[in-house]
Amino acid sequence: MSEVLNYIPSWELILFAAIFGTMWGSFANVVIVRWPRELSVVSPPSHCFSCGAPIKWYDNIPVISYLVLRGRCRNCKTGYSPRYALVELASGIMAGVIMLLSINSTKELSAATLAVFFIWFTFALSLIIIAMIDLEHYLIPDVIALPGIIIGVLANTFILKLGYVEPIVSAVVGYASIRLLFIDGYKLLRGRPGMGLGDAKLMAMIGAFLGYEGALFAIFAGAFQGTVIGIVMVIARRRDGNLNEPVFEEELKSSEEVIDDDPESEEDSEDSKGLDEVDIPLMKARVPFGPFLALGAIEYLFIGDWFLSQYTNFIAKLIYGI
Repeated sequence: MSEVLNYIPSWELILFAAIFGTMWGSFANVVIVRWPRELSVVSPPSHCFSCGAPIKWYDNIPVISYLVLRGRCRNCKTGYSPRYALVELASGIMAGVIMLLSINSTKELSAATLAVFFIWFTFALSLIIIAMIDLEHYLIPDVIALPGIIIGVLANTFILKLGYVEPIVSAVVGYASIRLLFIDGYKLLRGRPGMGLGDAKLMAMIGAFLGYEGALFAIFAGAFQGTVIGIVMVIARRRDGNLNEPVFEEELKSSEEVIDDDPESEEDSEDSKGLDEVDIPLMKARVPFGPFLALGAIEYLFIGDWFLSQYTNFIAKLIYGI
């Protein structure tokens, strides 16, 4: 395997990885659309949700078909969300970057390079799917997060560098910290959970893959970015006179009904919906925290080591003047 791969230029592998990523990004769109609606992700084949016309293979080429058709169905001309192309493009870019990082981490083209690539790409693609579903439905799928915890521990045990102790401890501590502080603790103080159990499970998955440094980076980066965006959105809504509206319009009305009107289903709503609150002077802003946790994890995967190195040097200079 190593001898064969060494005949392939690195740039070709990176390009192939990017194309491979856009193809899986197309499948990710299917999961994002169908899974929350309890539809099969394999049958029927891709079709227009407006007119039901099957989408031909030449109209299903990632990114390119969206641009050629200008984001519309060839049959009925109904517009498609730009999210389809953005998810495919983001998946392709991330796959190319992950292949580059994998080559650099293994120092040579080998089966280990491909193994590292597939592990990290699977992790990143899962985060994209989770983020998009949570953004629209306030829902983090257990079917992705829970197996992700196991895969992260196994990957670090047999292939990656962390071993098995740190991923297990990071997953447990990550889950417990979200559960105790932002769900049970927040509920004790405010009468309702500040996050959902889905966020805690996602935190456990991130810890299982990235260890304690990645988990801490993800939660702090996610909290910072979520707060900034929440404040901006609240200011915009206050200007428009929508003070009592949720920050993201996609929030399902059933989410509020489950939490406010049915105390017996409280545990289920905490687990799946995760109507996270960010307290700011203007008002309470409801934002899905999953996308920001996912963003923080991806940022750590790509620039975490560099950022922590720069941060450590900055603190050292600040304290010791060196």
